Amino acid sequence: MTDIVSQTVDVLDCYEGRDAAITFTLYLCCLISGFYSRKTKLHKSLQRIFHRLEDCRVVLRLYDDLTILRDLFSYELRPGERNWIVRFLKFAHYIAWLGYYPSEHIAWLGEMKMIDIDHKLWEFYTNFFWSTALITCALWNAYVVLQYMVQQSYSIQRQEEEKKSFIPWTAARNAMLATVRDGTEFMVAVNYLPRGYLWASTLTYIQVGVLGTCSAFLRLYGLFNFGHGH
Repeated sequence: MTDIVSQTVDVLDCYEGRDAAITFTLYLCCLISGFYSRKTKLHKSLQRIFHRLEDCRVVLRLYDDLTILRDLFSYELRPGERNWIVRFLKFAHYIAWLGYYPSEHIAWLGEMKMIDIDHKLWEFYTNFFWSTALITCALWNAYVVLQYMVQQSYSIQRQEEEKKSFIPWTAARNAMLATVRDGTEFMVAVNYLPRGYLWASTLTYIQVGVLGTCSAFLRLYGLFNFGHGH
């Protein structure tokens, strides 16, 4: 019991763990609210909690720009990625996050009436970049899983030849987790886009809640079982 409490404190003590916990809570509220009529007091209260926790996450992300910029440059300065597909998807992923954070900040300032902008337009940019970042991450991780599956059919001789680029089980496991995690969150992100983009604005509270809680749960599961790394 002490180990579980200690591990929980460690996860909640890190930025990613705290964000995942808040995300799980807000989508759980959205999920539960979907089982009640929109006119009921409980539905309205749960939706208010949902939106307030969303605002909380926005504030927590106010200074994430430098972090993603550091990640981009640290990735670009490393020895070249051998696989051009993965390299392209990772680069697109970082560029999408670079567009996401400033857009979200501007949209937030517009919502607070701090600057005179078209709030809805900047909200669209934010959700577009969010969707792009998630789908590129899901695709590159799915490709890693596919590569791992292909490598399992290699002969022993070829495994030795490809030893430097061979994908270990731990990397494939993390990639599988990330594919499902970001894939489910991508479905939520698309729903926030204006109607006409794929399934935008068509998901119910229950559907958004199920997808969001699944994604957040997988983030927490990864942190509890495999540490704080991505």
